[in-house]
Amino acid sequence: MKKSRLPSLGLALVGAGLATAVAVASSYTTSYDPMMTGDNGWSIDAAFTVGETVDGYTPVGVLDGTGALRMSKNTVRVFVNHELGVGAGKSYTLASGATLTGARISYFDFDRKTRDLCGAGEAFDTIFDRNGDEVTSAAQIGGGLNRLCSAKLVEKGTYGFRDDIFFTGEESSNGTLFALDIARGELHACPDVGRGAWEDVTAVDTGCRDTVALLMGDDTAGAPMYLYVGTKGGPSSGFLRRNGLVGGKLYVWVADNGDDSPEDFNGAGASRDGAWVEVPVKDAGNAGNAGYDAAGYLDQGTLYAEASSVGAFMFSRPEDLHTNPADGQQVVFASTGRGQLFPSDNWGTIYVIELDFGRRCRRSCHQGEMGATFTILHDADGLATPDAGIRSPDNVVWAEDGYIYAQEDRSTSPGNLFGGTTGREASIWQLNPNTGAWQGIAEMDRTAVAPTGSTDPVPGDIGNWESSGVIDVSDLYQTRPSETLLLAVVQAHSVRDGAIGGGSNLVEGGQIIFLSKEMSARGHCRGRWRR
Repeated sequence: MKKSRLPSLGLALVGAGLATAVAVASSYTTSYDPMMTGDNGWSIDAAFTVGETVDGYTPVGVLDGTGALRMSKNTVRVFVNHELGVGAGKSYTLASGATLTGARISYFDFDRKTRDLCGAGEAFDTIFDRNGDEVTSAAQIGGGLNRLCSAKLVEKGTYGFRDDIFFTGEESSNGTLFALDIARGELHACPDVGRGAWEDVTAVDTGCRDTVALLMGDDTAGAPMYLYVGTKGGPSSGFLRRNGLVGGKLYVWVADNGDDSPEDFNGAGASRDGAWVEVPVKDAGNAGNAGYDAAGYLDQGTLYAEASSVGAFMFSRPEDLHTNPADGQQVVFASTGRGQLFPSDNWGTIYVIELDFGRRCRRSCHQGEMGATFTILHDADGLATPDAGIRSPDNVVWAEDGYIYAQEDRSTSPGNLFGGTTGREASIWQLNPNTGAWQGIAEMDRTAVAPTGSTDPVPGDIGNWESSGVIDVSDLYQTRPSETLLLAVVQAHSVRDGAIGGGSNLVEGGQIIFLSKEMSARGHCRGRWRR
């Protein structure tokens, strides 16, 4: 997505207990080999392995969504989610004194030149709940944060946002989207975008300077695609309001021809035009009634009923989204597949979304009918050998080099179809959006079990480990000419013993990795995507 440069003086964090500078005392390199191996000329370097301690901080596992920001001329800060359920993992303490377990966010500071890890810590010390109150008790947020999944870092000035924000959502029933105010180390609940099992959001360009918009993936079988559009408040109106995250409107995508599931719309190259139709997020008159929470917000099931009532298309299982850096109204979207419900989408589908925000003037948006066209870029179900395609696509990034990079999370029915023909482990793929050609760039290495003393009890279970959180960091680090540099994480789900210590400590193994390749000029496919 479009980047805006921060001042080279760096960004201070003012929250109590958080790092207020990015001074580096020493650097760290992991003691372990990468948990993935490179394909087709890509090299893999491990940067951090779960179980290691950096500056006295020992991060928990289940690494997931990431985002990166240049903090100074020498330092890149990477934010990483930990997708823990409520009650899992060792505890941490907020500035209020509240002690929590469950999901959280860590930061990792890297040297821009050497890519060595320089420091790490907790990314926030304050949480504001759905009522806007500071969290002083775990009960305010259901006992803790629940399964923070993928994430999106939106830099100040990008598509109208006024602050540097790390968006992350609870991938759980009736979950809440959160926005991390990076400058203050404060995590804010965003109730007005609606409830869902939020996999991820991506900021898009409305073409109007007083509004912001988010496309949102609800990771549930048979879920709609959501679009949130909000009007920004003034610069001093509070973090959520000044970033348009209060009082906006929620829409679902409805196909013009009436198609409402992957049984109707499937196959590489297929396209459907459609419109965004508004659905309610809150009804104060129903507060406390069945299908609504105590404040009147619709629960996830009630939102689905509203979406169905207007004919919304229900995707197999919406996952990650990422905006084309060359066009803020084009988005890549992965639906990971759910064959039990939609036999035509057992292996998952990758789409390109082209947005149309309708008429507008210079100072305000006239939102009549807003539309979008969905085009299927990759559909492994349609291949002669589905297991040779991009299987169960989950996390995606549309990189500056023009390629889409997709990660797999086994979701076929039955599960042993995944890798059953090719024997290929869970992988990361490069997808050319112009030609549809794809090739592997990395594959899981199940022999790279770490930390020392931990074991993998099911090494032959293909797809048990997954990669996640892929982002393009080429413009943040000092890179070689034409080098594409990606950052990703590994979730070694079966590694739980030894120093990991099980569900009450670090939970499971994992790693932060860099993926790198120097691309030829002919290898790039930058620019606006065209059907």
